[in-house]
Formats: sequence, C-alpha cells, structure tokens
Amino acid sequence: MQNAQSHLPADKAAQRSRAASIAWISILGGALSGMLMGLWSFNGPFPTPDRIGAYDDLPRRVLRLAHVAMFAHGILHMLVARQITEAPQSPKLDRLGLNAMAAGNILMPTILIAAAVWEPLKYLTTLPTLALTTAFAIAALSAFRRHKGAIA
Repeated sequence: MQNAQSHLPADKAAQRSRAASIAWISILGGALSGMLMGLWSFNGPFPTPDRIGAYDDLPRRVLRLAHVAMFAHGILHMLVARQITEAPQSPKLDRLGLNAMAAGNILMPTILIAAAVWEPLKYLTTLPTLALTTAFAIAALSAFRRHKGAIA
C-alpha cells in the first residue's frame, strides 16, 4: 500500500506530519478532558469542584468550550494542513498558514482553561482567534487557486 504522503515533496510531507501530530494530540486532549469532566458531570462519582461551579457558571462553560475546541481544532488542523500542502502557494504563505493553525489549535483551549481559573484571561482568546482566522483564510485562498486552476 502506498503512503498517502508519498506524492508530496519531503518538506510538505514533514509539514503535514507535524500538523497531524499536533492535531491528534489536540484530539487526545479533548478525549482526556472529557473523561476528567465526566467525573463530576451528570451526577458523576465525584462532586463538582467548587472552583468550577454550577453547570451554567462561566468557569464551567469555558471548560466545556475548551473540551470541544480540542476536538474541533484538531480535525480542522488536519484539513487545513492537507489543503495547504496539496495546493501550495508560496513557501512563506504556506508556512504562515500552518504555523497560525498550530498556534490557534494550541492557544485556544489553553487560554480557555486558564480563563476558567482567572476570568480576565478570556479576553486573550482574540489571539488564537486571529491565528485561526489567518489559517482558514490561507487555506481558503489555496482552495480557490486550486479550483481556479482546475477549471482553466
């Protein structure tokens, strides 16, 4: 069976491999955080920690959001990496898109978890949001250029 990345140049294969590693670690983090939160959620075997509060308290809501972000950004990370590495633009733009996706994927849940401990940190979510928006815009540009080239 042929390696799915064998058609890519070595640098693009390495970039995609790095992105997949970060993405799978993010997804694993989502699974582990779900297991941890399940210990007190829905009448779990342990009481909810006082710091986390009731179901609709902000610390608990941002923890749930971080949990979902780990899964969602992990999957999106793989899609963005595939798009950018299969339809390269310029090396600098590709690198910016992949690095922005990695930064957003790592920083968003990290900041959300930190905001559950100290609420003012929630305002820092604009940083990973900017990084993710940059990555998505570069991936969209890559897809548009690939589509435009396919119909030309």
